[in-house]
Amino acid sequence: MKPLPRRLCFGALAAGLLITGGYVCLHSRANWPASSLPNLATENVAAKEVDSDPLLGELLADDYADAEELEYYDRKAVRQALLAEQTRATGKRAVAVAYLLAALDEDYVRNRDIVLRALEARLSDPTEDDDAIEYAISLCKRGDQTLRYPLFAAADRCIGESAELLGIFYAELIASDIEGFLETLGQFSAAEQRRIAGLMAQSLVVAPEEQVSDEQFDAIYESLVQRLKAGKPTARAAAKRCLEALDRELADDDSPVPAVLLAREQA
Repeated sequence: MKPLPRRLCFGALAAGLLITGGYVCLHSRANWPASSLPNLATENVAAKEVDSDPLLGELLADDYADAEELEYYDRKAVRQALLAEQTRATGKRAVAVAYLLAALDEDYVRNRDIVLRALEARLSDPTEDDDAIEYAISLCKRGDQTLRYPLFAAADRCIGESAELLGIFYAELIASDIEGFLETLGQFSAAEQRRIAGLMAQSLVVAPEEQVSDEQFDAIYESLVQRLKAGKPTARAAAKRCLEALDRELADDDSPVPAVLLAREQA
């Protein structure tokens, strides 16, 4: 049997709670109000347009945008160029423009909703690229907590690289705002919670030390254990899903028994 991962050095109490901890029925989740989203053409690939403004050539290279690049340019000049481009942009380019304008807090709700509509179109067509997923995650990280729900809901409709992208987002969120993560997770069914928690755990256990140290990982685990013991009913159920998912990822490859239980047996 392989040696246990260093991250498993927490008390036997956590394991006991995982075995005996119960959970209650989850509240029915609310549906995302699709009626609030603007109409957007289903095709999101447009012919490459020639940029007359070199600024747009840099910010919208290959019709892809990264809001992190905005800090290197004059805000007023960028805003004017993007607003002018929005009147003629189509397809992927239109979504990229809307994303950058939302990042600049320009007519935020309207431009955010364009990104959301593109996200829904991407989830309906897995052959498309993941730009809309990245844009929604970026805006969420910039403070729009209303995007957490649709990004969690996307878990059941993503596989491969897009699922990995969501998993990284979930792992970062639980590490930075565990209360918010569990609150959002609690709005989903048990099966959906397992899927979301599974993607989170897959990313969290392999996160580089500089992103999530062993001490931070142990603190996240202990916080989940505490919420399993004394949290609100929905939080207890959500914490239980997360703990189960983490134990599956941390389990010894030669045994189906969760590694935390193995650690307890060997103590």
